[in-house]
Amino acid sequence: MLEFQRIGDLEYEYNADLGLSYASPVRGVWNIVHIGTLVPEAHEIFVCPTSCLRGVVLTTAEMGAMDRLSTITVGEDNILDGDMEEALQRGAERVIAELPQRPRAMLIYTSCIHHFLAVNYQRVYRVLREKYPDIDFIDCYMDPIMRRTLPAIPSLWRQIHRLLQPCEKNPKQVNYVGNCFAYGPYCDLTQMLESAGTAVLQLNTCKTYDEFLKMASSCANITFHGAAVQAAKDMRLRLGQEWIPVRPGYCYDEIDEDLRAAAAALGIEPPSAEETRLQRELTEAAVAETRALIGATPVSVDYTAVDRPLELALYLLDHGFTVESVFVDVFTESREIFERLQGRIPELRIYQSLGWNIRRMARGHEGERLLAVGQKSAYFKDTNHFVNIIEGEGMYGYRGIRRLMELMREAYRTEKPMRELVQIKGWGCGCS
Repeated sequence: MLEFQRIGDLEYEYNADLGLSYASPVRGVWNIVHIGTLVPEAHEIFVCPTSCLRGVVLTTAEMGAMDRLSTITVGEDNILDGDMEEALQRGAERVIAELPQRPRAMLIYTSCIHHFLAVNYQRVYRVLREKYPDIDFIDCYMDPIMRRTLPAIPSLWRQIHRLLQPCEKNPKQVNYVGNCFAYGPYCDLTQMLESAGTAVLQLNTCKTYDEFLKMASSCANITFHGAAVQAAKDMRLRLGQEWIPVRPGYCYDEIDEDLRAAAAALGIEPPSAEETRLQRELTEAAVAETRALIGATPVSVDYTAVDRPLELALYLLDHGFTVESVFVDVFTESREIFERLQGRIPELRIYQSLGWNIRRMARGHEGERLLAVGQKSAYFKDTNHFVNIIEGEGMYGYRGIRRLMELMREAYRTEKPMRELVQIKGWGCGCS
């Protein structure tokens, strides 16, 4: 079995998640521990068998956030004695008693074993809420058995925002939901909203729990990533907040459409035709500058850096770059993008970064230099010239594309210690 496949030989239904997978030492993508620590003044409790807790504790220790996490070990005796609910309650009460300061909220993560044994954990939460009315308890889940129906990260984004309660809405305030990184100066939508006097609240920028609770009074929730969809749908039903999805891609027409749709939904003015024309001109100039510097240097893109790696590959090809490969394990982008790439560059290499056979890959690249966009492409292609970002890192629209071009120029000029950087777990979450 080849370590890569030509896109011209693939079907649109391609999916690498077929069983045995390979875990590379590339660890920059955030997990549920990192995301949970975004909630200010909150404390996380993981209730799991010892083998599961090991990874949780190591993640938290590497972040330097051990004061934000506690664990309750589930052992064989709990299963045989049938006291899973009692162990959960007693453990949570002990954690609260021993903490130096009472948390405003507790995120309690149960695991697969609780599902297997049909543990009535909701009863435990009711008891805890009655005993500690000053603490908001929310049920969270570390259950990889559910990864095909409701994976842990989309579930966590939903559960975190269930801490918010219905209240009166502010028509001049919106939320960004489901982002590991704040969207600020490199986001066209932020610039449009703030210019119109609309406040943007983001969990990433909340310093206190009360700031976070204020998100309940926003009139709408805006999402950039698929992992946030469950949270936005839930908040629409529970809190009556409108859901405005935007597409984190590289098609100029889609960017303009989404900005106009968001403006219409919020009753504000969209960017003028003159402003849109200016943004396109600035972006094309930035792309041309980057292409002139990089020349024919091959580029590799991966899905940990951007949500739409195929669309980014097509965008770069359309602007004269030499795209050599894409690392992606399942096609989630439109069939149109896939088919355009197939017709444009059928020899484009598609690597399964989780595929079991990639462990045999002779890591490296042809020629003197390769520029990677993302940690996985940098690792597997063994290059120190790479854009070290996770999940788009707050870039959206024309400003986001220009920022990406700036990072590509920087990566081309300056080498990074790739082997050291890609091993940092949860890149950008207080540990980088």
